[in-house]
Amino acid sequence: MFIKNADGTKGMLRRGCTKSFKVEPITQKIRELLGVAKGRRVPIGVRVEQWFGISLDEAHRMRTAHVPWIVNVYPLIDRRMTRQDCLRWLDRHGYPTQPKSACIGCPYHNDEMWRQMRTADPAAWTEAVAFDAAIRRGLRGVRGEASLHRARVPLDQVDLSSRTDHVQLNQFGNECEGLCRV
Repeated sequence: MFIKNADGTKGMLRRGCTKSFKVEPITQKIRELLGVAKGRRVPIGVRVEQWFGISLDEAHRMRTAHVPWIVNVYPLIDRRMTRQDCLRWLDRHGYPTQPKSACIGCPYHNDEMWRQMRTADPAAWTEAVAFDAAIRRGLRGVRGEASLHRARVPLDQVDLSSRTDHVQLNQFGNECEGLCRV
């Protein structure tokens, strides 16, 4: 979350959602499938492959597993597939285009993602606006005002227009004849 303090200083809370909402629940489910209770040791020699659908253009998200009995596997990266390669594969095989996966209230959304949500998924937008309002009223242990958007104003009041929305209209219909040699 983005924070605005009473004195005007700004900051961002430490990220913890991946661990709390992805890593820990998935590890718990793997333990359950293995029949190993939390707090008990996984038997020596047991190895689990955990596959991730991270594409080559997001290779920076690759991690080693946090426990020695899980091995993380990245098949799209191994095949050198970018997100565009994946979208082409889906299209070629008759599958619908899939949006990028992300939590509705992720503060790492850029304006384009917020605009797309507002336009294409009004229910998600309403949920994000409500969540933003709820965290704004206060989070335990946080003195400042929290928000989902880096502008640190209520999400439904953020100017999400793109840069091109603010430029002078092109009177030539964006047709280039090459005369200016640019």
